[in-house]
Amino acid sequence: MRRSATAAREMFTVWAPLALMVAVGFLLAYRYVGAPPPRVIRIATGAENGAYHAFAQQYAHLLAGDGITLEVIPTAGTVDNLELLKRGEVSLALVQGGSASEADRANLQSLGSLFLEAVWVFTPRTLPIRRLNELAGKRVAVGPIGSGTRLLAKQLLGANGVSESNATFVHIDTSDFMPLLLRGELDAGIVVASAEAPIVHTLAEQPQLELLDLERTGAYGRVFPFLTPVILDEGVLNLERNIPPRDTRLVGTAASLAARRDLHPALIPALLDAATRVHQAGGLLEETRQFPLANLVDLPMNEDAGRYIRSGPSFLYRWLPYGTAVVLDRLKVLLLPLVALLLPLFRIAPPLYQWRVRSRVYRWYAAVRDIDLAISSEQPDVASLRSRLHALESDVASVSVPLAYTGEQYHLRLHIHLLQEQLDRLENRPKADLARPQVPLRQV
Repeated sequence: MRRSATAAREMFTVWAPLALMVAVGFLLAYRYVGAPPPRVIRIATGAENGAYHAFAQQYAHLLAGDGITLEVIPTAGTVDNLELLKRGEVSLALVQGGSASEADRANLQSLGSLFLEAVWVFTPRTLPIRRLNELAGKRVAVGPIGSGTRLLAKQLLGANGVSESNATFVHIDTSDFMPLLLRGELDAGIVVASAEAPIVHTLAEQPQLELLDLERTGAYGRVFPFLTPVILDEGVLNLERNIPPRDTRLVGTAASLAARRDLHPALIPALLDAATRVHQAGGLLEETRQFPLANLVDLPMNEDAGRYIRSGPSFLYRWLPYGTAVVLDRLKVLLLPLVALLLPLFRIAPPLYQWRVRSRVYRWYAAVRDIDLAISSEQPDVASLRSRLHALESDVASVSVPLAYTGEQYHLRLHIHLLQEQLDRLENRPKADLARPQVPLRQV
């Protein structure tokens, strides 16, 4: 037990200063590691009764489990969201495909597309409309100013020769144009929303209204690369009432999560984890686990987000709690200098430990040498030397060294016994021989 305690003490004496050096170096280097991710971020969504806002509320609930507060900011829609992003009033925004301008692409980035939104065109059943170009001269609700619906509706109508010069565009919120349609004060209303949006179901279930079966969806996808043809299966909105009454052709655009370029990269795993958990189940227009995707986006794709979508979270974020993973991820930049510091320290420590243990024994050899030289002198004081040897042997016997180094201690004691034997021979020798010099122990 005593030897074990001694070994532990010696190990601590050697390793504690080295560990302290490493800790101090680590703390000094830590000051130069990038700032931690913010704990409060803001996301621009859309109207409070819209799908964007509802999805953002779900993200906020999931992110709260990672210690991140997501403030959900209602807006008029995608156009407003992009403006808020560029001004730095929010860090994130849900945006509709096809809404980004060249200036947006230069300043913003995408974290991936999340779900599909279809272009829904509702008309009164009394007004048979089969193609968008037939809306020339009609009153059309195209969505409020600042919304992605208005932007996309004007693009599609413009491609079909319908503009504000030959039609009446009504800038009204999606939830407000249904009464106007039912009263005949509008000829068409355009909605860009997911198939799960309550307003879509409400409009589709109105017997006086009809959902336009959009012809030439393939052509729309060619002309507008951000659009993709989709089929709304018969009865998928309401099986009991068989809504829609037939397979209906639509075009869809992908809603994506946009971010400023200065978004802290450590937030991306948490954000995409929340988005994946919300959207991976798919929906009426999406397959299970189809989203998030690294394509179908208008803005340049963030590299970290693209890597996450293709390969999943990194090892740290896959197996560790978010807060722990963030700390370790930030500290990994210290790995190389830390290894560079540790390697020489690990090489120094074993010889240093060996030297310290052996020095507890070797320091007595100076006294052994002095006694040896005194014995080999012309007139050694045998009594005094024997007393010194006894004291030396007593001191050496009290020294405790680790078990692995007891050989050196016993070797020293053996040399002391050899000197004692020389003294014994001196005492038993005739006095005439005392003048004859002795051979020192170091020459034996």
